[in-house]
Amino acid sequence: MRAIHALRGYVRAAGMVAVVALFAASQTVAADNYRPFVLAYTESGTDVSAEAASVRERLEGADFRFLGEYPVSDDRHVVVVTHDDLLSVAGSEERGGYIAPIRVAVTAVDGGLQVSYNNPEYFRHAYRLDSSVDNVTNRLANTLGAERDFGSEEGLSERDLNRYRYTFGMERFDAPYELGSHGSRQAALDELDRNLSSRVAGVSEVYRVDIPGQDVTVIGVAVREEDGAAQDSADLHQLGIVDVGEFRHTATVPIEILVRGGEIEALHMRFRKAVHFPDLRMLGDHSFMRLRSSPGALEETLREVGGFEEEEDDGFDW
Repeated sequence: MRAIHALRGYVRAAGMVAVVALFAASQTVAADNYRPFVLAYTESGTDVSAEAASVRERLEGADFRFLGEYPVSDDRHVVVVTHDDLLSVAGSEERGGYIAPIRVAVTAVDGGLQVSYNNPEYFRHAYRLDSSVDNVTNRLANTLGAERDFGSEEGLSERDLNRYRYTFGMERFDAPYELGSHGSRQAALDELDRNLSSRVAGVSEVYRVDIPGQDVTVIGVAVREEDGAAQDSADLHQLGIVDVGEFRHTATVPIEILVRGGEIEALHMRFRKAVHFPDLRMLGDHSFMRLRSSPGALEETLREVGGFEEEEDDGFDW
C-alpha cells in the first residue's frame, strides 16, 4: 500500500513538473513573438513639439544620429534617428537599408503624450536580416524606456515575419513598388532631388542616409495632401482611417524610398502597411477595405517622384 501511495505521489509530482514545464515552454514561445512598436513611456500634457525636442536631445546624447523630423500634424510628430550599429546591420544585405531608420513618435492622445518607436527586432525579421540588433534595442530601451511592445495582440514569430504577407495574393517583402530605373545611383538621386525639392505629387524629403558597404541610399518621405498629394496616398489620411487603437502607430511614417544602384523602389503598401498593422481587420469601419484605393494611388504618387517611365511597346505582339 505504501508503494502505491508513493507511486501516486510520484505521478502527481511528475504531472506538476510537466505542467510547469509546459507553461514555461508556452511562455518561451510567447516571448519569441514580436510586435511592431515599443511604447517607451507616457507623459501628461499636450505639447507635442516640446516632447519631441526632448526626445531628440536624449537620443543624440546616447550616440544616436539625428536624420530628420516629420511634424505629421498638430498632435503627431516623428523624430528619425539611426545608429552606427544599425547601419552595419543594414549593410549586411542588398535591401537591408529599410532597417536603418528608427522612427520615434510623439502622439497626443486624450490629454496625454505617447512616445513610441518601431521595434528593431520585429522589423529585422520582417526584412529578412540575420544580424543581431540587440545592442540598438537595448540602447533605445535604456535611453527612452520600453514599457511594453504593442501593435499585435499575439505577435508574430520569426518564421511568420520572414515570409509575411497579410493574406493570400498580397505582396511580400520581395515584391516592392518599382519607381524608376536610371543609369547609376547618382542619376537616380538627381531625379529624386529635383522632384522632392519641388514637392512633386505632394512628396517631400524628411531624411536620407547612405548605407555602408552598399550602393544604397534610403530616403524617408512625407506624403502630404496639403502639398498636393492625392488624398488616398496621403500619410495623415491613411492614419486617420486605421490608427484608432489605444496605442497609436504614428511611428509608421515616414515611408522609405530605397535607391539601389540606378534602381528606385519602395515597399509595397499592401506589405508595408500590413506589417505595421498586422491585426487590422479586412472589413469594417477602420479596416484595410477603407484603404482599398490607397495602394494604387501611392504607387502612382511615388512613381512621379522616382521618374518612372513605362517600357515602350516594341510593336510585336507575341
